[in-house]
Amino acid sequence: MTRKQILHSGLILVAVATFAMAFKGIFARLVYQEGVVVNALLVWRFILAVPLFWFGGVLMMRGRDKPPLTAKEWYLCGITGFLFFISAWCDFHAIEALGASISRMVLYLFPAILILIEALELRQMPTTRQLLIFAGAWAGIGMIVLPDWHGGELGAVGLAYGLGAALSYAIFWRMSQPIMNAIGSVRFNQVTNSFTLVALAIFLLPTLELSQLALTPAAFGWMTLLVIFSTVVPFFILFEGIKRSNSVEAGVVAMFGPVVTVVVALAVFPDEALTPLLWAGIVVVLVSVGVLKLVKPRPAVLSPAAAEPVRT
Repeated sequence: MTRKQILHSGLILVAVATFAMAFKGIFARLVYQEGVVVNALLVWRFILAVPLFWFGGVLMMRGRDKPPLTAKEWYLCGITGFLFFISAWCDFHAIEALGASISRMVLYLFPAILILIEALELRQMPTTRQLLIFAGAWAGIGMIVLPDWHGGELGAVGLAYGLGAALSYAIFWRMSQPIMNAIGSVRFNQVTNSFTLVALAIFLLPTLELSQLALTPAAFGWMTLLVIFSTVVPFFILFEGIKRSNSVEAGVVAMFGPVVTVVVALAVFPDEALTPLLWAGIVVVLVSVGVLKLVKPRPAVLSPAAAEPVRT
């Protein structure tokens, strides 16, 4: 495979995973309708998902001799696992407060946040054009969440959850690529999600009563679809796609995810009908973040010391 073919295949994998993950908010709302609280949903999601990550990983890694993880790799997987815990916790609260459609649009500010993170890494200010486009994305979010929709405090809290999810997910996405390149996407999935489950057990499980963990048959069915179709399978596909491409390219391909969510949510949930202003805000966000990727970053200026390769 040429480098171009590898990149293309990686972006296709990201697109397939994004389509599946776009149903996460739909399944989550269906679980909520069965009386399940957010923290219980998160705990069940990872209790069911983590064994499947390990089982799938064993099947995929059969016959491959992999060296044990170093202490540094365990530490980095722990950090990314905790970041994903924060992102998931904020994200599912945003779904509860804002609905599946609007919460997806706020979350998908993360490609724009990735641009700012990379600018900080290069120690360069974003270009004026990048800043203007980023401002356009924020204007679109304002058009979505500021009208009298869900109203007042609930809308503000939902927006805070959505922005928290976008920021922590952008940092997680950026940190994940070099770790996956070092240990492979399969082991990254296994170890990182295990750390996420540990964080859930420490911070969320003590807040739940035993009765809150009970699931109706319908809730268990939707939870199973959430775990398999929108968590485990797309995770394996997504991170392999990121490994073959790069975080920014993959982030932009993943932008069609909220479009899928909006269309399906409109068909499933009558209360998620959108006004013309909300549709306009969605278009502004998608166009702004899409155009942001088309702006070529300035080359980094490295000092002679920074340009010298590291010897190991």
